[in-house]
Formats: sequence, C-alpha cells, structure tokens
Amino acid sequence: MTLEQLIDEAETLKSEAKPDGFGIGLIIPLEDLERWVTKCVIYIDENGENAFLNQKVQENAKDLAKHGYQKFSTILGVLKGIKESA
Repeated sequence: MTLEQLIDEAETLKSEAKPDGFGIGLIIPLEDLERWVTKCVIYIDENGENAFLNQKVQENAKDLAKHGYQKFSTILGVLKGIKESA
C-alpha cells in the first residue's frame, strides 16, 4: 500500500466518523480503525527513515479503544507531513 492510498483511506474513514454520543468527539468503528492503523504501522516499518516519526506512529497505534479518533488524527497528520516533505 502506498502513502497516498493510506491517506485516501483515512480521508474516507474520517468522512464516515460519527458523533461519540457524548458531544465531545467523533468515533470510527474500532475494527476499521485497527485495520487502517495496522497498514500504517507496516508502511512506516518498511519505509520510515525517521525514528521519531516511526515511534510516534507506533505509540499512537496502541490501545485505540481509548481516544481512537485523536490517535487516528495524529497518525494521519504524520502521514500527510511525510508526503508533503517528500
């Protein structure tokens, strides 16, 4: 999977996010989120040259049941930053 494909898939997930029911955030179904994050971790492991960014993605890939949308946004931001700096 390419960086562009990961970003496109994230944008689709983002557009499908629903209110969390508490009025404080958005949620993405956990299975979909886990699948996307797994692909991101594999991509970063295979292509990442920056240890800090690799670690940032790996840390945010943990325990997605808590603050999953925020972690998703962080990982997406890292991917977009990598794309823009290439």
